[in-house]
Amino acid sequence: MLAGAQRDINLIGQIKSLKKQAGHVACRTPFYHWLLSSGEFPDRLNVRLTDPWAGSADNGRMMIGGVMRGFETSLPMDHKFWTAAEEQDAWRSHVHGFLWLRDLRAAGGDATRKLARQMVDYWLNEYDRWDAKLWHPDVMGQRIAMWLSFFDFFCGSADEEFQTRYFCSLNRQARHLSRTFPAGLSGLPLLRAARGLIYAGLSFPGRDAWILQGFDAILKEIPKQITSEGLHVSGSPENLLECARLLLDLRYALNRAELPVPKPLQSAIERMGPALRFFCYPDRKLGLHHGGQEGEVNEIDSVLSQIRGSKRPMKGSRLGGFERVMVGRSFLMMDNSSCPSSPYDKQWHSAPLSFEFLYGRDRIFTHCGGHPTHDDWQQILRHTAAHNALVLDGRPVHDMQPDRSIDGHFKDIVCQRTENKQACLLDAVHEGYLSAFGVTHRRRLFLTDGGHDLRGEDTLTSMLETDKSRAVTLRFHLHPKVQLSSVREEQDVVLTLPSGSSWRFYGVGAKLSLEESLYLGTGLKPQKTRQLVLKTDMNGAECQVKWALRRE
Repeated sequence: MLAGAQRDINLIGQIKSLKKQAGHVACRTPFYHWLLSSGEFPDRLNVRLTDPWAGSADNGRMMIGGVMRGFETSLPMDHKFWTAAEEQDAWRSHVHGFLWLRDLRAAGGDATRKLARQMVDYWLNEYDRWDAKLWHPDVMGQRIAMWLSFFDFFCGSADEEFQTRYFCSLNRQARHLSRTFPAGLSGLPLLRAARGLIYAGLSFPGRDAWILQGFDAILKEIPKQITSEGLHVSGSPENLLECARLLLDLRYALNRAELPVPKPLQSAIERMGPALRFFCYPDRKLGLHHGGQEGEVNEIDSVLSQIRGSKRPMKGSRLGGFERVMVGRSFLMMDNSSCPSSPYDKQWHSAPLSFEFLYGRDRIFTHCGGHPTHDDWQQILRHTAAHNALVLDGRPVHDMQPDRSIDGHFKDIVCQRTENKQACLLDAVHEGYLSAFGVTHRRRLFLTDGGHDLRGEDTLTSMLETDKSRAVTLRFHLHPKVQLSSVREEQDVVLTLPSGSSWRFYGVGAKLSLEESLYLGTGLKPQKTRQLVLKTDMNGAECQVKWALRRE
């Protein structure tokens, strides 16, 4: 019976693949290009939109000098520029999405306008026909939104011939986007594609159907992506930030067009503001949960400034399964959140009861982070071992399938929180290892002494009788700026923070060692760092490890 079901699934997959291939063949034909080009095209903008987000003036000036900066690397803007950009996924999406127009505008001056126009002109000459990657719905939606938002910057003063080509291409791209939308997209790519379609519908007269089509998808997607508490369903604060920007763009566009803002859109924005503030750490950047990175302070502040009720700093609280604790200058964030349903589980990290810890603005224990573009890195960093968590028998808590989905969700984690002004105790249990090993994991975190004393207690309890020994590993990943001194392996380690304070870490019931680790909290290149590792074996019905981090 299972074999038959698997054959049916494989057959469905083959049929979908054949349909996709047939669609690609049809889109490549001259007839399809003619079809997209047929009829009259608007030659003016009904509503003039502008992009409200700041770019990097330094990057813009470098582009004038012949180099595009991005992803911690540079791309010479020579005769090989477009070919080189197409060879790398990250660069391809960035270059053909035209987000870098923000940098040219930030640099200012006539030279930047001319360069922007030259780049668009080259694109019109070389890429104005359907291409599976360059005309992918989310990349195309991004490009349409940028071209329309920067019309006054690079196109308003252009000659009539350039403007005609610009308008014709935009309409062709929007027509194709409308024909293929939603193209099986979900999550942020769907929102980016829908934004481009809506921008085109608002900008060109007689294209109201595109507005309705885009918002039909947006209003269906909002309750799927934004929880009742304002979190992004993926659990990633970075995704929450990007989603907030996309929805703010849509609200702004409707305001420019003097159209009403749908209540679900406005409500989602107002929920997301406090949620985003919740994930802002004392250094004003984001926590590294579920594939996210720190982000830029100015970008985070820019989003928060546009959402009512999100400017007030938050104290200790809980939100969507996350526990936020502040005692003195110490800050603790514990992740007890639940895995979402498909397809939003494909970015979810297997990290129940994991935590991050800061003192002041110094990050001490931090997750390894996420990679913005590389699939293999993204998958590796989803493992429980890439977090400040307990790993049993070397396997992640969640079972991850080849298609990146998670198999075998377990029941929601319940965390008991006891606190006063001087201390806070978090007590939670997860059953992620119950089905595989018959084991539950209880973690208790206690922060006291004005935030100068963090204690942990991890207890594994077996529900089954077994003689098999299982390896137990607790990992504490250090931020790259934390220095190690007075190291006594199997006993204790002294950590020195950038601010100069020293903290001593030690464990009871397990051997302490130091191992290599990496940090992908910023950019594309992993930074070398270290991790504190407590190792022992579970041989009976219960195994307990205690540990502490205290300021010297």
